[in-house]
Amino acid sequence: MVKAASKDYYKESKRLRDEVLKQAELLKDRPMHFIITNVITMRVEISKSDLKTIVSKNVGDDKFNAIKNALAKDIPGYLAKATYLGWRPIAEDKHFESAYFAYFSRKLGCRTILCMRRMTDGDIYKPYAIINDHTFAVAEGELRK
Repeated sequence: MVKAASKDYYKESKRLRDEVLKQAELLKDRPMHFIITNVITMRVEISKSDLKTIVSKNVGDDKFNAIKNALAKDIPGYLAKATYLGWRPIAEDKHFESAYFAYFSRKLGCRTILCMRRMTDGDIYKPYAIINDHTFAVAEGELRK
């Protein structure tokens, strides 16, 4: 029974990934832009490559991947209903294009954390990943409000 459920989550994860990738094609050469305030005010840009990056990160849990891919379909909605957790500096010698990462969480089937990166060349925020608690635990100790 567990194997069948896992197989269903795997199929659903792939189906949702394909939907997000089709949606991402619409952003090719025309990224989505919006401003949102959820504790912090962000000018957000979502490009084709941002969505591709999010759905391509696989955490090895098919249920989480299905939920993550479903949430990737509506980043503005995610941010509007999320709880701001804080921000942290970038890791040394990594992500040179980013000034810092801001984190937002939502619980929908399981807790998810959306990692937004503040770009160094302007005041734009871009979605980077939707991660689980295990992955977030690495950064959680460095969070600032």
